Parts: sequence; structure tokens; C-alpha cells
Amino acid sequence: MENGWIIALYFSGIAACLGIATVLKLKVRIFQKHLMPTSMLAGAIGFIALQLARYVFGWLDEETLRKIQHELGYLVSHLMAIGFIALALKDRNKKRNTDIVNTGYAIVKTYMVQGILGFGISLFLARFFYPDMFPPLGMMLPLGFAQGPGQAVNIGIKWEEAGFTDGANIGLAIANLGFVWALVGGVPFLNFLLKRVYKNHKKYGINEVKDMELEKHTKRTMFVPKSMHIDDLTIQLLLIGSAYLVTYLLLWGMSKILTHLGTFGETVSEMLWGFNFVIGTVVALAARGIIDRLRVKRVIRHKYADNYLLQRISTSSFDFMITASLAAVSLSVLKSNLGPILIITTAGGLFMMVYCYYLGKMIYKDEQLEHIIALYGLWTGTITTGIALLREIDPYAKSRVSENLVLGSGFAIFVGFPLMFILALPIHGFKHNQPIYYFWTFVAMIAMDILMTVLLYLNRPGRKQEGKQNKKRV
Repeated sequence: MENGWIIALYFSGIAACLGIATVLKLKVRIFQKHLMPTSMLAGAIGFIALQLARYVFGWLDEETLRKIQHELGYLVSHLMAIGFIALALKDRNKKRNTDIVNTGYAIVKTYMVQGILGFGISLFLARFFYPDMFPPLGMMLPLGFAQGPGQAVNIGIKWEEAGFTDGANIGLAIANLGFVWALVGGVPFLNFLLKRVYKNHKKYGINEVKDMELEKHTKRTMFVPKSMHIDDLTIQLLLIGSAYLVTYLLLWGMSKILTHLGTFGETVSEMLWGFNFVIGTVVALAARGIIDRLRVKRVIRHKYADNYLLQRISTSSFDFMITASLAAVSLSVLKSNLGPILIITTAGGLFMMVYCYYLGKMIYKDEQLEHIIALYGLWTGTITTGIALLREIDPYAKSRVSENLVLGSGFAIFVGFPLMFILALPIHGFKHNQPIYYFWTFVAMIAMDILMTVLLYLNRPGRKQEGKQNKKRV
């Protein structure tokens, strides 16, 4: 593209899709009545536009379409990292909350459970029905469902370098089918729970909540003198950009070290770049801690991070990310891998309903239904779809569930750090034709799942009261 217009066109194209989707949500009754985020509708519009440009009007050839889809995939991964960095930079209460810790453990446990399920199914399909299929394909289930399109694209791109043809687009397809399960499956699942289990719980109609904003009471937290002659939004972008630069430097440095550790080190190094949002979140949390400490010591005298603007940047990043991820799905790739993708995602969507119900009842004492339905949305889509489902029963954001999701995700980053090494095992086995690594992948995931289950049991609601009662009996 001449004169560097390609970046501007991607931005304006996604913005145009969001604009059209916004008008449809406002003016067309069918879109008003259904629980579908505007970004998902925008992504569908972008997907249709690209398919029409290629297969109906002939404005794009196959190579150009593939290039656009691939570059949109890169954009998705960076938007996800920016969104998480913005959330991590927010100022928040540091008080320990058992539900946050349990949510973090549960998130890591779910990565393992979805990995075991998806990987087991894909190995079975590759052995008996699809001999040419990439055996670790099922590992995309936790990446696409539990971690979202950004992570699915990141890892898919790295797996393409190891021989997984169209890995990024397959990851996008699985992630977007996760969105379908989150919304198309999530609403009936919620209604079932309300009718059969939580019968006294009120469900709000979509007309009652469609105009509400979850964070309408969010307060500005920035106090910067106007004599600095810099815009408030510019300062937030400065903080985010600085954190992302440090993220790049850390990834580059760790990659250089790992490449000297042999072939497995090279595989881990390739995977590490796919976890840019994890490293970015850790960097942002560390930066937030340093800023807080320097403010206590009066080295920094002003609050530069603004919760309201950071939340807006994060939400906008996720909106653009979801739109780009849906638009980037390749129809040809989806057709050639439709059978395995549908089997894996259907099993994942149905299993998560049962799994979320029993896990939610086990680890939460208060607001069980809110946690169950929000976690189902989170573990099949993203935090955006989790909160969208939550709004059906908590339109005024009176529960602490949304906070538990955000902070629990941050806590899970530290606990789930071994995941990047586990993901490297099957790829290493595939690259070097050593299926024994598939076995060790299962062993590692089962061990992590057991560890998280033990930690959840020890941290379960009411355990302290049980201990006190046992002491009294003694």
C-alpha cells in the first residue's frame, strides 16, 4: 500500500464497521432485542464485506485477502495486550478478597481442563478420522475459549512457524465460535438456571438494561496541573506505550536467552512472543506498584493514571479487537477444517455449562449465579461477553463479580505462568516427530489441574469456620 496508508485503512475500516453496527443496534428492532455486543455485529459486517470483495465483486485476489486476514490477526494480538495493560495500570483497592484469589485459581484450572478436553479430542480425531489433521489442534480450545482471539492468534502464528498450516485463522475460528457459545448458548443457560435452580433470582429484560453503562459512576482519578501542557488522554497513552515498550524489550531479552538452551528453548522462545499480553500485564502491574510507592515517598506528587480514561481505552481496544477478529476469519480455512473445529467447540461449549455450574457452587458462597454466568461468558468468549451476560441479572453492577473477573485474571497470570511451557511441549513433539511429548503434555496439565483443585479446596468458602468448629469440638 502506497505512502503507508495500510495502517490507517485498517483502523478506518474497523471504525466504519463499528459505526454501521452502532446504527443497526439503534435503528433495527431485531438487533435491539438480542444480547449481541456491537463489536460482534461489527465483526460480522467486516467478515461479510471481505468475502463480498473477494468472491462476489473480485476486488481482492486470494493472496491479498490472506494478507489482510493475517495482518488483522497481528492487530488483534496487539489490541488485546493494550487492553490488558490499560486495566492493569488502574488504581484499585489492594485489600485481599478470597473471591479474587479463587477466581484466579479457577481460571488457571479451566485452562488445564479445556486443554485436556480439546487435546484429547483432537488426538482421537487425528488417529481415527482426520489423519492429516494437526494433532495439537485441540490445544486451541483453551486459547480461543478461555483466553480469547488475541491469544489464539498469537499462538496460532507461532504454531504456523512450526508447521501448523493456517494456525492463526483456525485459532480465530475457534475463538469466534466461542463467542457464539457465550451469547447464543449463554442466554438459554442463564434462563435454565433461573427456572430450575435459582428460582427467586430476578432476571432483567434487555429493554431495562440496554441503555445502562456498567461504570457510569466511575470517578476521575487524575490530578495533574494544567501548567504541564499535556492532555490527560496523552498521559494515559504515554503510560501504556511505555509499558508496552518494556514488554517488547523483556520478550526480546528472554527470547535471546532461551534460544541458547537447545531446540526446546527455541520452541519456548517462539511461544513466549504469543504471551505478549501476559508479560505486558505483569509489567503494567509492576509499574502501578512502583508509582504507588513513589507517591507514598512523595517522589511523585501527582496522580497521572486516570481510571476513567484507562477503562475507556481498554474497552475501546477490546471492541476493536473483537471486530477485527471476526472480520479476519478465513472462509476457506473454516471449510477445510470445519469438522474438527465444530466437534471441539461443541464439546467445549456444552461441557463448560456443566463445569461452570458445579465449580461456581463449590468456590463461591455469595452471588453464585452471577459468578457462574459471568465465568461461562469469560471462558467461552472474553471478559466483555462475561460482563454482557452478567448485565442480564446485575444491570446496576451491584455485585463484585466484574471486579473479581478483572483482578482474578490478573492473579491468574502469575499462577498460570507455566502454561507457556506446557503449550510448548506438543509443538516440540510435532516439530521433531516425538509423540511422547503429547503424553507429557497431558501429565503436566493434569498435575496443574490437581494443584489448582487442591488450592481451591483449601481456600473454599466457610473453611475457616469449619476449622474453628473442629477446634471447639476438640
